This record gives sequence, C-alpha cells and structure tokens, in this order.
Amino acid sequence: MALHPLPPANLSNIRQGEVEIRNLYDNNSKTHQLVRHILYMMLLLHVQKRKSPMAFQSPFSGQFASPLRRWFVASLLAATPVLSVAGTAPAGLSAPQEAVRAHELVLMWQKPDDYRNVRDYLIYLNDKPLETASANAERLSALAPYRKAFYARAQGTQQVRTDIHAVTLDHLLADSDYKLTVRALSTTGDLSAASETITVHTAAESANCDIRQHGTRGDGKTLDTAAIQATIDACPAGGTVRIPVGQYLSGALFLKSHLTLDIQSGATLLGSLRAEDYPLAKGYMFYPYSKDRRPPSLINVYDPSGRGVVIEDVHIVGSGVVDGNGWHEESPALIDETGQPVRHYLKANRTTVDQMGLLAANQVAAARAAGLTQAQGYSIWRSSLLTVQNAKRVSISGLSFRNPAYHGLMVFDSQQVTVRSVRVDTWDGNNGDGIEFGNSQNVSLSDSFFDTGDDCVNFAAGTGAEAAKQAPMEHAWIFDNYLRHGHGGIVIGSHTGAWIQDILAEDNIMDETDVGLRAKSNQINGGGGRRIVYRDNAHRNIRSHGMIITLAYADNNQIIDFEPAKTSGVFENIRITHNSFEYTPDWTPDPNAENNDGGKAPAQLDALQIAGDVAHGVLHKNIIVDDLLLINAGPILINGLKDGVLRNVRYEGFRGKAPALSTENAPGLKLENLRLPN
Repeated sequence: MALHPLPPANLSNIRQGEVEIRNLYDNNSKTHQLVRHILYMMLLLHVQKRKSPMAFQSPFSGQFASPLRRWFVASLLAATPVLSVAGTAPAGLSAPQEAVRAHELVLMWQKPDDYRNVRDYLIYLNDKPLETASANAERLSALAPYRKAFYARAQGTQQVRTDIHAVTLDHLLADSDYKLTVRALSTTGDLSAASETITVHTAAESANCDIRQHGTRGDGKTLDTAAIQATIDACPAGGTVRIPVGQYLSGALFLKSHLTLDIQSGATLLGSLRAEDYPLAKGYMFYPYSKDRRPPSLINVYDPSGRGVVIEDVHIVGSGVVDGNGWHEESPALIDETGQPVRHYLKANRTTVDQMGLLAANQVAAARAAGLTQAQGYSIWRSSLLTVQNAKRVSISGLSFRNPAYHGLMVFDSQQVTVRSVRVDTWDGNNGDGIEFGNSQNVSLSDSFFDTGDDCVNFAAGTGAEAAKQAPMEHAWIFDNYLRHGHGGIVIGSHTGAWIQDILAEDNIMDETDVGLRAKSNQINGGGGRRIVYRDNAHRNIRSHGMIITLAYADNNQIIDFEPAKTSGVFENIRITHNSFEYTPDWTPDPNAENNDGGKAPAQLDALQIAGDVAHGVLHKNIIVDDLLLINAGPILINGLKDGVLRNVRYEGFRGKAPALSTENAPGLKLENLRLPN
C-alpha cells in the first residue's frame, strides 16, 4: 500500500488556464462520436446527481444495481477511447494506511503531468466504475455548497477552477481486499489511460467500548473525564471507544496505540473550564530545547509519562463536536455565504483575556498564581483542542473542532498523519490557528473547512540554533480545502529553524483570509522554507497581501527562551503557479484589525510581496511566480530576491497607484509576458 505521494518532481507542464470544450466530432465518424458523447454525458449526469451511496455500484456484491446500468456502463466503456495525450493518466495512487478502516478508506492521487483538459476523475473498484470524484464530493463533502457559492460570487472571468483528486470510499466490507484504479475524464468526454492499480485490505471489525459502561453522565455538567479515560485505558488493542449522543464535560484525555475514538453524531466533547483538569505535569514540551511545559489539550495523542513511548495506529473519527470552551461567543451568530450560521468568538489578547476568556481566562489566572507573568501565562499556559506528538499512523476525520483556548489541531514530531473532512472554527479567538504541522513527515490535509482567528494551515520547524538538531517539517500535501477567515491561508513559518520543505499546496479555495500564501521568518529563527509548490488555488475577498514572503516577521507573544540562529531564515526554490486573487471592490478595512497593516486599503497594500532581509544581505533564491491573475488588486513589490522569475502575470482591474511593479535588490530576475496596467 502506497504512502502519501510526494510533490510531483516534474512541474514543467503547468496549466495555463481553463480549456474551452472543443469540437467533439471529426468528419469521418460524427454519428459514432455523438452516441459516445451522449452516453458519457448521461453517465456523468447520473453519477453526479445520485444521492444514495449504493445507487451506482455496490461494493458489497461487486455488481451494479440493475441490468440497465450494467448495459449502460458496458456501452460507455466500449465506446469511449482513452485520451491520446501522453502523460494524462493520474499518478501516485495511494490509500494511506492510517486512513483505512473497516468500512471506509481514503483514496488520493496526483493529477497528471498535463491536466489542462481534465475535468473529473472516474473511480474504479474491483475493475468496475464506481463514481466520479465530483459525485463523491457532492455526496459526502461538506465543502460542496461552499465551492458553489464561491464561484457563483467570483467577479473575475477566469478564477482558477480547483480539482478534486481524493475520495472517501464508504460502505465497504470489513477485512476485505479491494482493487482500486482511477482514470481522468477530459473536457471532450474521453477517458485517460488507467492509473496504476493498488489493492487495499480493509480493517477487521473492532471491539466496541462504550463510555456509558464506566459511568459517564453526558449532561454537560458532570465531569466525565475519569469515566472516559477509564474506557480508553480498558479498551483492548484495535478497539473503538464510542462517545454517543450527549454532552460530555471533560478535561484532558490521553489516547493510546491501536485505538479508535469515535465521537458520534449528536455527541459533544466539551472542555472543562477548570485549569486543573489540564494538569501541567501531563503536558508536553513544545520543542526539546524549550524551557516551558505546555498544558495538555482536550484530546492528546502522546505519552504523558514523558518516557518517550511512540503512540501508533490511532483514529479520531466521527461526525460529532470537540468544543474547547475557550472564549465567550458572539451572539447572535452571523450567517455565511451558504446560509449557515458562523460561530464567532470574542477577539481578545493577553490584556483582555480575563474579561473575554472562559478556559483561557482560568488557565492564565492559574499561571499567574504559579508565579508566571501575564505575558508568560498567556503565551504558554492555554490548551489547544488536539495535540499529536511523537506518533505514527494517525488519522483524524469527520469531526467539528471549535473554540480552543489556544490553537485547534497540533501535529508535532509525527509521521503518516492524515487529516480529512474536518471543520475547525476558531474565529476570532486570539492565536486560534486551525491546524499546525511541526517537524513532522508524510502528512496530508484534504476536504476540510477552516474559519480561524489566526493562520488556517501553518507549518513549523523550530526556532533558533538548537532547531537545526531536529528533523525538518517535510513531505506535506495540502489540497481541496476551503479556508475562510484567517490571518494566512497556507503559512510557512515563522518557526523555520529545522527547515520546512517538500510542501505541495494545491486546489484550495480561500475566502476572506488576510493573506493567501504567507511565508515568514526572521533573523533569530533561522532555517527557512524550500522546495514548496503552491499551485491551482483560488482566492476571493483578500484582506491584505495576496501573497507575502518576508524575513521581517515579529511575534508579540513569542517568548525568546532559546539561542538565536547563527544565520537568518530564508526561502528558496519555490514555485507559485496558476493562482487567482480577487479583492472585493467595496471592502473597507477595519483600522483596529490586528493583521491588516494598520487599516490600509487594498490600494495601499501589495498584492504580491517578496521581501528579503536586505539590510543584512539575505536574499530569497529561485522563487518562480507563473500564471498569476490579480483581480482589483494592488501592486507587486520584489525587494531581496536572487534568480527569481515573474511570468504570465495579468490584472483585471488595478486598485493601486503606479507603478504596478517595483523591483530592487533582485539580481537575475526574469520578467516574461507581463500584462500590467499603465
């Protein structure tokens, strides 16, 4: 079974824009082509409209639901040729081991090298077509209405259209083999050659460990920590701890190896408001060289004894809620672009936490009582929702995470972690990062929704001179996500000491983030980011810079308890290709906002800023920006870049003041095919 595919090595063939549907018929076989296309379109329409997971093919029987469908598919496969364009077959097909369960699995693949005419993908299970990727998303993904709303409101004529290249296959048999293959579907109705075939064996049925048998109350008032933890401790290897309908008040919980935690629909794991329910003695060191211990999160996947035991094979799943009880919530709720309520938590800082915080206020008060300053307590004594550290083969899926006292999901020093189909609501909680990956390897994030008070998706790799002894943060795949509020959408740093590298971020939609791609470091953190690909992402309602790569980042809450790096951080070997950024014309910035450069209007901000540390002679290296669409955007500033490329950049409306492009301290910079405003 394949592990996570790495970023494609050959990125020379990059889509330049959406391809119009071509003439379907040649002069010699119009009738055959027409019949073929009608069959294809009927099948595609049927698959995309189906509601029942069993309406097309049943994984239970391996047969289609009716003789008519069997004939229909046989006709399609007999009549439809494979694509003749070389390299159009999907590659890197994988079903990450950590995301394979008894009745479902996650299947993901890399887009073909040349995917300009690919419109969808058809999934084959046991050599028979199952459904398209878009139909799977329509059936199972909570992101589907957000995608529709985004493109319905987009003002640009060519906003990037994101692809879906992962599916969740459900209703599978336990302890069974399944053969899986994927073909690309073109704009002309043709099928590509098949990807490689992989065989996946689903897990066996697991023992059911019910928390009610250990005395939980589930009334939202009685503390259920001890009963839930007792269930976890008693559950046999391979077992599932089920949290049923109810509201379970709890402090820190610690999962063990070979365990599934299933928070079911209608269940809420609600964080206790008492600081003592997150005992510092069972906390974790943020970095090995840190001088501070942080309190545990509400859910923890690490060894609290400090013996360094690696936790393996953990699933955290379900369709329930994990609520950290961190801050007071605004009322009434706002309504988002799909008509759903948006949770909005009071925006605070270290001086106002006592008035606006719940668990956050109590934990900072406990820190003061222990002799820490207000700043120290605020920086290090608040709990997150979930911490994974020193773990292997972990999957997190289906759950809604909300209202942490600090961050949402934290994944440190771990390998093979798959996060899929989660929702994280932390807006506008201070420091409320959605998910942070630190010094980990082979991780993926897909089909997830983030509405955050800080960065949506953040990568970290340590700070200062000692960070060089740590493993880098590497091999991450971030795709097919919807990122709403957030200081940054995809963020590299600022903790860059051990290097953040081999990151592929593609096919994400961002709406109302301050910044889309945000890469940040400074003199003291060291290291940097390299071999990063940021492609095929669509952005709307940008609040600040569309993209910013800078070495001038400062964190007001950071405690400098480490030896500074000997050399500055730097960003190099980065490719940013086929992205669109749309600024809303009638948006007025909030002058009191934390991250909008003092309330400047978009016309005063750079749509793209690449800034090195020129004062210390540190320049970024080999950053390529190719195929960039800027809608109602401000200018481009490059100051401190060596051997960069700016290619195929175009504006649809310009809101800045001339010049649209400013460059200095940029030796070797290549400018190609720029369509800039006068």
